[in-house]
Amino acid sequence: MTRTLRHTVSSRLVAVSVSALMIVPAARAAGNLEAALRTVPDSALATSDPMPIVFLDVRALSEAAGGALSDAALRRMAFHESIRPLNVLSYGGARTWTETAGIPFDDISYFAAFGQPPARVSYWGLATKAAADNLIGKLQDRTFRPVTTAPRILANGEPRAVSLRNRQPTNPWSGPMGEISAVLAIDRVVAQASAAADLENLTGVGRSAADHGAVATALAGMATADDRDPGAIVQAAVVTPLMGTPPGDPAAVLSATTEMAAKAKAIDDRREQDPDGVPAYAGGLVADYQGKAGPALLVSLAYPDCRTAGRAVTALKARWQAGMAPAASLDGRTVESPRRGCAAVLRVAQAQGAKPPFAAFIETYRQRGFNVLQIGTQR
Repeated sequence: MTRTLRHTVSSRLVAVSVSALMIVPAARAAGNLEAALRTVPDSALATSDPMPIVFLDVRALSEAAGGALSDAALRRMAFHESIRPLNVLSYGGARTWTETAGIPFDDISYFAAFGQPPARVSYWGLATKAAADNLIGKLQDRTFRPVTTAPRILANGEPRAVSLRNRQPTNPWSGPMGEISAVLAIDRVVAQASAAADLENLTGVGRSAADHGAVATALAGMATADDRDPGAIVQAAVVTPLMGTPPGDPAAVLSATTEMAAKAKAIDDRREQDPDGVPAYAGGLVADYQGKAGPALLVSLAYPDCRTAGRAVTALKARWQAGMAPAASLDGRTVESPRRGCAAVLRVAQAQGAKPPFAAFIETYRQRGFNVLQIGTQR
């Protein structure tokens, strides 16, 4: 997709658009997720990836699994292959993380990633700007050297280069293939990519992913997550209407040329053969939640009004019951955003002896099994 086309797609407003100033601040459960999304440009949503942004809250994971690098925590991570600094944990990186990364794993607030390879960007979210600057300073004391001055970007090799001679399977800055890293400090975030060009446009992000109408509405839904069972979002993904298409559906090609609301309608029009799907959504969030009652799946989908969102809640419950393992409970609600738009929120609590519902949802989707979020026609 050309730069112009990406700008055109990302700049259009969906039917549920909400101004950044109109967003209700997220409750504690979604606080880090919203903070991460405010650093990601909304152009990241103009993609053919049904889950264009993924996120992991390190503290929430640590509290839920008895340590952020415990065996239970490593098993729970759903997006370690999508977030570059987490990928090395598959190679035993938990034992040497602090030494190779230059920072203790528990000192990181969150990780996030977006963009299509080879231009994918990973975020290391830190507690303070000083912590981000300190990490950059440590890298410069190693093998990183300045490659640009405005913004100040460092790299440990040539853009997109791969050097097996420099491979360090447990090092998040090089990894098993010796891939170079370009890094940039943006306030409290250290951004990592395989080329400086992928980072140059990240400073001074104007319209962020959190400002996008569908995401803002979905965040309003997520902000109610700890109303009944206080806890935290461990990991999450932004989803587009393409999440509701089956593999190979021709509607998927619309991702490159069509705004999200029109894309959702086009997909909805193709679902005549599946009237049991959910109403077409403009986007949303799916999250792995850890409450006092245990793990739960949270789904928050954006709709133009609460009447449609109410039908979506009913459909989501029915689809889970029809195609997924039994849950301890299925709760749904609609959450109106401050001005326009309404979120359909589903909470699926883990049944005793069953797989955590978020893990089951992600695994089933990736294996092209039953799709809880498949879009169907309106009845």
